[in-house]
Amino acid sequence: MKITGVKIHHVEWERGPYHWRDEIMPAGPTGRTALLRILTDEGIEGLSPYTAGARVEEVKYQLVGEDPLNRERIWHKFWRNLRSSRLGLAIGPVDCALWDLFGKISNQPVYKLLGGMRDRIPAYASTVTLDSLGEYMDLADECLAKGYKAIKLHAWGRLEEDAELCRELRKRVGGDIELMYDASSMFNLFEDAVWLGRQLEEQGYFWYEEPMDHFNMTALARLAAELEISLAVAEATHGGPWDALAQIEAGAADIILAGPLDSYKGGLTGVLKTAHICEGFGMMCAVHGGSIPHLHAACAIYNTKYFERLVPETYYSAPGIRDASTEIDGEGCAGPWTRPGFGIEVDWGWVEKHTVGVED
Repeated sequence: MKITGVKIHHVEWERGPYHWRDEIMPAGPTGRTALLRILTDEGIEGLSPYTAGARVEEVKYQLVGEDPLNRERIWHKFWRNLRSSRLGLAIGPVDCALWDLFGKISNQPVYKLLGGMRDRIPAYASTVTLDSLGEYMDLADECLAKGYKAIKLHAWGRLEEDAELCRELRKRVGGDIELMYDASSMFNLFEDAVWLGRQLEEQGYFWYEEPMDHFNMTALARLAAELEISLAVAEATHGGPWDALAQIEAGAADIILAGPLDSYKGGLTGVLKTAHICEGFGMMCAVHGGSIPHLHAACAIYNTKYFERLVPETYYSAPGIRDASTEIDGEGCAGPWTRPGFGIEVDWGWVEKHTVGVED
């Protein structure tokens, strides 16, 4: 079998706007995604969600003519060329699509091929930034009614107001719900980051995510030594498994975040390598992101605890592209379908109608 081509379908649809913390530009009412297709001479395709950035000509240069089952060889071809290209923006989706293809060839779901640690995993509800305490409390009520046993806050990035939100959320949900807080690298004064960390410790929060500049391992190491709460870091840094090792050895991390579609993280292969490094240190590797490759990754590796599900569950998913990542059961758990590959269902009629561009 040989790879014969690559296609990227850019899709848009209408949805409501949303925003993250202060100083991050809000997202408008148009949803945007892309679907990567890796084509072969036997008619079997690998599919993956795709984040734009790398030139399709460069992706094709690395892929066309390769045996798609040689994933490790292809992975290293991409990685060796990151220094002089933008392939780091494509290595994740490409690697994921190759695993989807392997699943279809072998008639197995991807998480089984990756290791098959579990069939289902608890999901945590991951919020966007809302406008008021009341909206957060209402969303928390909705999440608990659906069965979620854990919630992660994306708040405003305002020190005292965020601390008040974290306290009020703990009061609302009680002591049995696990809570996390994501600062999105907002608090870069050490004293501020320590102060908020102490507030989270008092409320029994599980982790403190990206509290300071994600490239500042010196400051993060000082913070990790100062606080009892676990620091979850490395979401936005480049370097995949090697970056994870550097963060750990610097003392900057208690939990490493790794997502198969994140830029310069290396796809599912990179997440596996990262998770195994963390396992060697007795640490958790938290899978960052809520799409179908993330769900398969979370079900495959030993040292992760949750699947991150952005809420509302269907808000970020294109209506014509379905998979198991939006399905949360009454116990707050998610699990892949038992179909080959990722199990992505594509309504090609819907995709064609909503496609705004094709790269091939």
